[in-house]
Amino acid sequence: MVIWMEEVNAEVRCPQCGSPKVFRNGHRYTEDGEDIQRWLCPNCGVRFSDTRYKTQVLNIRGAEDRSNQLCVMETKKLDTTTETKTVVGEQTTETNKILEHAWWLKKNGRSDSTITSRVKLLKLMVKRGANLYDPESVKEVIAKQTWSNGRKNNASDAYSGFLRMVGGKWEAPFYKKVRKLPFIPKETEIDQLIAGCSQKVGTFLQTLKETGARRGEIWTLKWDDVDFESKVVNITPEKGSNPRVIHLSNKLLEMLSRLPKIYGDRVFSTPKMNIEYFAINLYRQRRKLANKIGNPRLIRIHFHTLRYWKGTMLYHQTKDMYYVMLQLGHRNIQNTLLYVQLEDALFQGESEYISKIAKTEQEICTLIEAGFEYITEFQGSKIFKKRK
Repeated sequence: MVIWMEEVNAEVRCPQCGSPKVFRNGHRYTEDGEDIQRWLCPNCGVRFSDTRYKTQVLNIRGAEDRSNQLCVMETKKLDTTTETKTVVGEQTTETNKILEHAWWLKKNGRSDSTITSRVKLLKLMVKRGANLYDPESVKEVIAKQTWSNGRKNNASDAYSGFLRMVGGKWEAPFYKKVRKLPFIPKETEIDQLIAGCSQKVGTFLQTLKETGARRGEIWTLKWDDVDFESKVVNITPEKGSNPRVIHLSNKLLEMLSRLPKIYGDRVFSTPKMNIEYFAINLYRQRRKLANKIGNPRLIRIHFHTLRYWKGTMLYHQTKDMYYVMLQLGHRNIQNTLLYVQLEDALFQGESEYISKIAKTEQEICTLIEAGFEYITEFQGSKIFKKRK
């Protein structure tokens, strides 16, 4: 099993990215019986031996070169399951197969986020007593968990994919999902979180807020996708969505221009950086800020919350479901119905507004970028409103 242990000192560094934040990850043994510590870098996913010896790399997120694999494995068919024998090292059969499954998913075109989530679920089930070669054991472990039905279905899907790789079959359990309306924060709370986070996290959140994009779409954003002159960004879709072009505010463009260009052609990441560890960074910062200002609602804000918020606000401002569908990249308008329901629940009966008057073109642009709606014109001035 891959066991995440305490962060160690800076004497050991990742041979690929140079990060000192590496974790103990089991042992390997030489032919002479020497015990060598192994490490795993959460920043780029590289697994390596103690730097006093020759580094052997295994990228669990799907490395292109697996010639330096740590363990040599032999497999043979046993009915509908596959037994794996470890020739070098003492890793468990399940761990070896899960790592092999991660590479199998990569070769079959699965996204990195899908691979990460499925591998995480498989490891968690093994940790809690499941035998991956016994489907009934896996069913029992899933049934005992206090997870939501949606997460249990995800665990079943992850195991079904594993069985497809090894040639096994099972009758997958089905858990009926209970649909709940997502949490929608106030805009002031979102702005508080953005202002209280680090430069990179704050800019990432502001981009999510203005575009309504999925976190993976912004995580892979490239500098070529941002047109500072036209003030637009081209969103490359994921999960079967449609591509789209979104206008950006002057505030966000300024925040983006201040970001250090240290990730090559990408704005926020490199291809080997994992967004899950970036999300952990957000969780730490938001908890610290929530305790500081005394607002526990901030803890409920995550990356996808801003997509829910954007879709709800767009429908509230336009009452045009088709427009919201285009802005969020939905292929099926049924997915957009959620935001109609959210808007009805949040704004029904609410009548408190902030009113602003604009006379110049610059004042008008500033109010529109801040989310104000144009109402009418009175004595040469344009009147805007925005819900509190």
